[in-house]
Amino acid sequence: MRIFPVVFFQFYCSQLEIEKPNLFQFLFLSASPTSVGVVTSDFASGGRFKTFEPNSLTAFPTSIPIHSDAVGRFTSDRVFIVNRLNRDSIQVLNPQLGFFTEQEFGVGQGKNPQDISVWNDKYFISLYNSEELVIYSRYNGTKIGAISFSSLRETYSTSGIPDSSVESSYMIQDGTSLFVLLQRLDRNDVSGYLPPNSDSYMVEIDMNLNQIIAVYTLPYRNPSSKIQKVNLFGEPHLVLSCVGRVGFISQIDAGIIAFRLSTRQFLPNRLFAEETAGGDILAFQIKNEELGFVAVLDAGFTKTIQAFRPRTGERIGTLLQIPGNVGISLSGLLLTNEGKLLVGSTDFNRPGIYVYDTNLGNVLLNPIPSSVELTPFDIFQLQNLQ
Repeated sequence: MRIFPVVFFQFYCSQLEIEKPNLFQFLFLSASPTSVGVVTSDFASGGRFKTFEPNSLTAFPTSIPIHSDAVGRFTSDRVFIVNRLNRDSIQVLNPQLGFFTEQEFGVGQGKNPQDISVWNDKYFISLYNSEELVIYSRYNGTKIGAISFSSLRETYSTSGIPDSSVESSYMIQDGTSLFVLLQRLDRNDVSGYLPPNSDSYMVEIDMNLNQIIAVYTLPYRNPSSKIQKVNLFGEPHLVLSCVGRVGFISQIDAGIIAFRLSTRQFLPNRLFAEETAGGDILAFQIKNEELGFVAVLDAGFTKTIQAFRPRTGERIGTLLQIPGNVGISLSGLLLTNEGKLLVGSTDFNRPGIYVYDTNLGNVLLNPIPSSVELTPFDIFQLQNLQ
């Protein structure tokens, strides 16, 4: 669970016991090479991991019980379910065995895990409610080390109460380096909405040495998106979205930024600014220098999916708009390897996934969102499932 108020999403926590699929489920749980993973939730009693085929607009029979507040990752031929606050565990699913849960281990009650990265025989796990990045054994799920962020904690507080938070969240690998985002929010702020009253950081970790090798100050505060590695202007960059003050304390104060890996520096200009988007950019996907997509929440709580041009930073269209007085939110945004843009709709009367074809001018393929059983919460690419 992310404890700052992103209004796109509603987070509710509960305990859920793992169930093994019956024989029929086990035999027919499958996915195609172009399918994606979907974390779904009822925001109360539990969630399910599903697989979805964007080309046929159908969900497979996959239905693996997970926590009601979780996100998913695919790496090293496994699906990793990060069960967040109140379950505080990592659940490992094997695609070759019908996504059977082959491993689950806890990371400490109340630690609120956010992301996982696999390197050789180690799991690196970011924790929202801890001052360390923990390292677990890939073989038996036991803690084997940690990297302290205590020297980077946020100490300024408008209330005058010391604040020792760092809020480590999303991560991405590049070579032997692991890049970790630290929000550094003020949990004691009198507003109660956890504003970023200090600079946010991106920390570079050497995964072989298990130590910090560099700390980069983000040009904007409160990084809140997944990190995407994208080739821009002829070379690889790490791209992420910062939201600054968001939700009920929203301000136009951030946007999408890019980190040039060759120089270890942020580009001077935002790829897409909140001023241009008209609100907080909560999620994004970039296809190339000429086309990207964002999920935006404005001050009136209107939700939009917009297209933009990363090369120039201009807004070039709106694919979807949901007024703030309508009880529908958007959760989950993925541009697949085949060019399908997937948008999760949290309409409780008809939850599902919208699919746009970016190869055909961003045309909407299903005016009624395709069902994935429960409400979609996170969508991610699956690979090597043959």
